[in-house]
Amino acid sequence: MTSRPEFDAVVDAVRGAFAGRDGAPAATAVRSLGPVEVRAVLGDHLVLTVTDRTVLEELVPGNEITHAIAVAADDGEYGALVYTTEEIGEGPPAVAAAIEAATAGLAATVRRLRSEAAVLDALHSTGRELTAQLDIDRIVQDATDAATKATGAGFGAFFYNLIDEFGESYTLYTISGVPREAFARFPMPRNTDVFAPTFDGTGTVRSPDITQDPRFGNNAPHHGMPEGHLPVCSYLAVSAISPTSGEVLGGFFFGHPEPGRFTARHEYLAEGIAAYSAIALDNARLYERERTLATELSRSMLPVAPPTPGLDVLTRYLPAATGSKVGGDWFDVIRLPSGATAFVIGDVVGHGVTAATVMGQVRTAVRSYALLELPPSEVLRNVSELTAGLFGESFVTCFYAVHQPADGTLAFANAGHLPAILIRPGEPPEQIGEALAQPLGVGSVFPQRSAGFPVGADLVLYTDGLVESRTRDLTLGIEWLLAGIPGLLTADDLETAWDKLVDELTRGRHDDDIAVIHVRHRGEDTP
Repeated sequence: MTSRPEFDAVVDAVRGAFAGRDGAPAATAVRSLGPVEVRAVLGDHLVLTVTDRTVLEELVPGNEITHAIAVAADDGEYGALVYTTEEIGEGPPAVAAAIEAATAGLAATVRRLRSEAAVLDALHSTGRELTAQLDIDRIVQDATDAATKATGAGFGAFFYNLIDEFGESYTLYTISGVPREAFARFPMPRNTDVFAPTFDGTGTVRSPDITQDPRFGNNAPHHGMPEGHLPVCSYLAVSAISPTSGEVLGGFFFGHPEPGRFTARHEYLAEGIAAYSAIALDNARLYERERTLATELSRSMLPVAPPTPGLDVLTRYLPAATGSKVGGDWFDVIRLPSGATAFVIGDVVGHGVTAATVMGQVRTAVRSYALLELPPSEVLRNVSELTAGLFGESFVTCFYAVHQPADGTLAFANAGHLPAILIRPGEPPEQIGEALAQPLGVGSVFPQRSAGFPVGADLVLYTDGLVESRTRDLTLGIEWLLAGIPGLLTADDLETAWDKLVDELTRGRHDDDIAVIHVRHRGEDTP
């Protein structure tokens, strides 16, 4: 790369070439050029005589320039315009032509290096975008689109394998450059001589005309491309290989109807995108495995609400639909020996398998103390003592309420959880139990309160995933929930109404677990 002193020396040499017809030095001036001006004036040249009057007027307005020579640093980041308003001889044009001829090879090298730098920048930019994603479908489609564009292919496809819940492998694919319908009626590619290197991961295949390759057309029943297949002459295929396991995750295939369209550079770009895709797929698969494990662990620990005389109980548990926040929310409905019913909802502040495991331990502890018929305040106090130090840097919130059918009351205590919503006939929704105590494992005293729960009343307990998100404040979310409660109370189908309200509150993309208990005091069969 040209240093600034070296560049200045070139500019001085150019200025020295400006002489009048009598050989006397001509007066010159220099106008600095920025990178945008360098590209506009010189293009790929390092030295160029500038004769365009419009360009000169824009660069040096108000001057009658008789001759000008532009000079650029080899990185194109700066340059200079040397010009004069005097009459000059033939020296400057000859000098400019000589310098341009002498630097033609260097200019070609600079163009090649700039082109390579642009390729690397584009490849790394694509890599950053791919590896920042965790959605497999989006990763493979974005990668196919990027690689098809980078190689200039007529069309591109990526075939990859996934394992379903029964442990069976099945092949999916993405298409770019042509409608998906163009391949809809064709079978998946088999491990033939042409495809084997890609599916086995033994090497990239690049052919100027695949139909002339000795490996082509040897397999029944088509002996080549099936009838109606898009014409493929130029062919490029690259494996996507896991950097951690060495497993072939899939293969990119590119075709063009004309021969000789794929170069070594295209091969390099395709291999680079395939490598980034493999990293992204590894990350996405690891994330999906942990997310699935946490979800299944959480679901396995959640109870089915038992039939409860005089009460209609609706429950909902929805694992996070986006992001990785899954595993910490739970609910429980417990029939007590006395005929009372306990309602529990809680949230482990943390995510993943660890949160799901902690949730299972706390849920078991709450259920055990509940069955001893301890008051809500004592249930939470005992659980808090039992689990102190269990959570590490995390903690657990929990709302515990008991309905006594004998006197129609609701006794409750709250360990740092969101308030419950109580709706009594003819009255507006009321939030109860707000900020009564610290979370489990932190607090030691859990004040107990009671409220009437007559026939016709409703109780709603929920976790923060229902009302809080990255784009919505918790307070606003609770306001929206309270505004939606009246619609629930008049709905013919409470389950459908809740599904609709959850979708409205979360806009279908909740990024945290959601747990809900809705209790309606029907009043029938109450002892």
